[in-house]
Amino acid sequence: MISAAFPSDLPPLPFRPSDAHKGSVGRVLVIGGSAGLGGAVTLAVRAALRSGAGLVTAAIPRSLCPSFDAACVEGMSLPLPEDDHGAMTLDALPILQPFLENADTVIFGPGWGRAPATEALFPELLSRYTGPHVIDADGLWYLARDAILLQTGDAQRVLTPHDGEFARLSQNSSLKLDPQRSLSHQFAAAVPGILVRKGPGTRIFEGSRMATNPTGNSGLATAGSGDVLSGIIGSLLARGETPWVAARRGVWLHGLAGDIARDRLGEESMIASDVIEELPRAFQALPRGE
Repeated sequence: MISAAFPSDLPPLPFRPSDAHKGSVGRVLVIGGSAGLGGAVTLAVRAALRSGAGLVTAAIPRSLCPSFDAACVEGMSLPLPEDDHGAMTLDALPILQPFLENADTVIFGPGWGRAPATEALFPELLSRYTGPHVIDADGLWYLARDAILLQTGDAQRVLTPHDGEFARLSQNSSLKLDPQRSLSHQFAAAVPGILVRKGPGTRIFEGSRMATNPTGNSGLATAGSGDVLSGIIGSLLARGETPWVAARRGVWLHGLAGDIARDRLGEESMIASDVIEELPRAFQALPRGE
């Protein structure tokens, strides 16, 4: 078994009750997808399932449902109205409402694209969902463009930007960040929730505290890797972990699964689905609760 030291200041993985059922171990809703970008949702859903969530639903433009259903037989698909360019529209709101009410966690953004119709939908969704959630990919692009949304979230929000996405977020003029000081620390102090700065030595911020992740390698620099991370963190949130613990445990698991995949395949040949396939071994390396 490949292992890495798990941060000693975090609790062990919570005990999974022997009488658990699929509705009691986390219901995750992934809202994303657009023409040509359906794979991002599939990766997030598969990662959430591999991370222990009992029920995972992909809310996607209806034209993506056949390919999603073929690629991810364990996940459920929710077909949504789309425009002529394959982007979901405001007409999706009444369909999504009961699923938002039933979800333990929502993941916003994988493969969403940057269509005006979807940008109009994003703030409506955030106003209707008040539980723990992850914002990634094009959800971060929308967030960076809206000063009100950026600063009026809550502590249950986890943002997972890579360097380019963080640059857009931190350049929002409403934040008034000082370029001579650490932008990450200033951003974390000004914006509610958890900030996960993805990259070598991924750092996790909440307010004034910061942690650096010890796992991972350059093979994770591959398309879809961030979607896998979103699925892992979303699943841990749905299972009841706090955003701080879910973000740190999720990044650790993602990196360790990547390290296991590297040792089997080499860094150059790793793809995002390889990380998902190694998640079971990464979870086995976690300390367990009683």
